Amino acid sequence: MAEEVIILKDLKLVPDKYYDYTQTLRNSNTAIVIDNGSFTCKAGWATSNVPNLIFKNILARPRKERGKKDGETLIGNDIPNIEAVRFQLKSQFDRNVITQFNVQEQIFDYTFSHLGIDSNGSINHPIIITEPVANPNYSRLLMSELLFECYHVPGICYGIDGLFSYQHNGHNEKTGLVVNCGHHTTHIIPVIKGTPDLINSRRIDVGGYHITYYLHKLLQLKYPAHYNAITPSRAEELLYEHGFLAVHYTDVLKQWSDPEYYDRNVKRIQLPYSMAVVLTPDQQRDKRREMARKLVEMNAKKRDEKLAEDEEQLHQLLLIREMIEDGEQIEEVR
Repeated sequence: MAEEVIILKDLKLVPDKYYDYTQTLRNSNTAIVIDNGSFTCKAGWATSNVPNLIFKNILARPRKERGKKDGETLIGNDIPNIEAVRFQLKSQFDRNVITQFNVQEQIFDYTFSHLGIDSNGSINHPIIITEPVANPNYSRLLMSELLFECYHVPGICYGIDGLFSYQHNGHNEKTGLVVNCGHHTTHIIPVIKGTPDLINSRRIDVGGYHITYYLHKLLQLKYPAHYNAITPSRAEELLYEHGFLAVHYTDVLKQWSDPEYYDRNVKRIQLPYSMAVVLTPDQQRDKRREMARKLVEMNAKKRDEKLAEDEEQLHQLLLIREMIEDGEQIEEVR
């Protein structure tokens, strides 16, 4: 039997579309629901069965280069290649608590604009937004201030996403245990006869981010020859596309210790192939010369730009000195 080899998809994010702000929505008091997670943000109208927007809750702000304007800030699915801007990514979260509200404001701008809302200076719809268990009052205060003062929303309702899900699945009058596995933390919330016991809730500082990071480092250690090819995005794809939750962990370990079971169920992943370019000594020498020439041109360009800036500054200083001298002469005549 032929051995199945899985090819990494390396999925590219598809930009979110802009929805129409229909007259019905414009004239209604329909709430906007925002599941503001530290990994993904889901947003849409309360009357929709599924979220209108699902995007990664991050933004990329390109670095400013000398002599150039600031690059365009990209948010969520508008980032074409996350690995290319990995070190320029910003999040509003510190673990699962919002601390960077300037980033959160840009996320809200992105969300409201893609929902099609074009009202001038205000969002005329109440907001239902999720928050973590035991969210600090100061963080909620700043969130309320942002939504009320910046967007002039008529009302805000906060809720815990795990409890929303518990109620949505028809367990609102039952006793159960909510295990909410997030990106940075895991919350465990007891529910007794439909009432959450928040005093006895617990938070564990382990989430999907830590699992992805651990898998990423394990793969790089096991396959050092592919160190650069094993990126966090690919480790994330392996985790979410091919991983599973073991209900009976020890039993699963015993199964995988069996060589026959291993051969039947092991998955082999093919990294994208890139052909190594082998240069002749003459080509290597020409390449070094070309790089040296480009480096000289770059340095000369930087010197010219610095000289132009210094000349402009000198010109402004001379003008200021002339203005000061003219002012002194006027005072002497008087």
